[in-house]
Amino acid sequence: MDKQIIEGVTYVPKAEIEAAFKERIRKLSADRVAAEDRAKELQSELDSISGKLGTIDTMASQLEEYKSRLEEAESRYTRHTAMADHGWTDPELRDAVEWAYTKAMKGKSKKDILSLSDWLTEIKSNPDSAPPILRPHLQVTESAEVTEVTEVDPPALIPPKTNTGIKPTPISTTDILEKAAADPEFYRANRDAIRKAWFNR
Repeated sequence: MDKQIIEGVTYVPKAEIEAAFKERIRKLSADRVAAEDRAKELQSELDSISGKLGTIDTMASQLEEYKSRLEEAESRYTRHTAMADHGWTDPELRDAVEWAYTKAMKGKSKKDILSLSDWLTEIKSNPDSAPPILRPHLQVTESAEVTEVTEVDPPALIPPKTNTGIKPTPISTTDILEKAAADPEFYRANRDAIRKAWFNR
């Protein structure tokens, strides 16, 4: 660089100054281009990572949703199994049982909450403690069980082989009428014969 000092001031030729500026601008420009390229690379990496994080977040939320669905399904299965074990098979009655159970357990502390099966056992053993909506069905169930037990017919007797050709003893008119008076089912099944016997007596 040719420098000239005039009256204590150092002067540099214009061409050299311009060359220095151009060199400096070229270096800054190259640095800027490199920085922009690096920024683009980093941005694409960030976008890729963001996409992956978004996918992970989506998968995590889906996993939570599936977990809650599974727990709900398991709870529903447990409830339906408990209701089936206690003889509640009608879908509308099951809805009523679930509603009554939820209402009965609402507001209770965690230690006082009974499982559905225990609650059903309790109200079945003491129908007076059952919610009013379920009481008639508990009483019907109990009476149905009682009638099933009491209405067991004895097995039909097979006549011995020695009596194979013999006709059964005819039932007298009074026997038919007495049996019809005592047994409404017999009356319904043999109504015409009973009326005929009544008029022929």
